[in-house]
Amino acid sequence: MQKIDRFRMRMETQKEMYTEELKKFTEKYDFLGDFVIMEERDIDTVDYIYHFNNLNGTSKEILNSTRDEIYNHMIKFSEDNGIDEFSENAFIFF
Repeated sequence: MQKIDRFRMRMETQKEMYTEELKKFTEKYDFLGDFVIMEERDIDTVDYIYHFNNLNGTSKEILNSTRDEIYNHMIKFSEDNGIDEFSENAFIFF
């Protein structure tokens, strides 16, 4: 088994926790649609990219502020739940 496959297996539970919390936390933003998770493979790790659809043509300023709020929440959530390693490999885009 390759190193990247071991990494993905180790991250599976953390990915589920992170994804579920992100889904719950972002429900309050009516200008964000559903997200798609893309996996960018590296030699040893994977970057998990959460790409949200921007509904209603929301301005860049609001989107940037929202992204910062989401990141801050998800970093705290990750620290509180011991999934820091996953959080370091998770990125959010609109």
